[in-house]
Amino acid sequence: MNSRKPKLIKITKKNEYLRMRSGLKISTPGFILQARQRENEDTVDRSSIRYGLTCSKRVGNAVKRNRAKRRLRALVNDIIPTKGFKGWDYVLIGKEQTTEKLSFKILEKNLTESLVKLHKIGIKKFEKN
Repeated sequence: MNSRKPKLIKITKKNEYLRMRSGLKISTPGFILQARQRENEDTVDRSSIRYGLTCSKRVGNAVKRNRAKRRLRALVNDIIPTKGFKGWDYVLIGKEQTTEKLSFKILEKNLTESLVKLHKIGIKKFEKN
């Protein structure tokens, strides 16, 4: 088995973020996680994982939003390569008050548990089709 971590690619286009709305979603105290399995998209490597981060102005001013995004980015870099599935897209959405202030250990635990739940739901959903 190849133990190399999959390549992480940043989602940059608005239509890709909008497409994530049709995927699976789990809300945790610190963030909202959206996930979607890519289907027949020739533009992206199937052995990679794509991710996106977003924080609205509700999170706070620019300093608070940037801090929240830095924390979400650190979560993605630590956990998604090992717990995420190749060929999937993930978007983390920051929440007001909590993304910036919750302890990083709690955010890590939330993301790990959310990924397990989403993948169980996602596998069942795609087996039916």
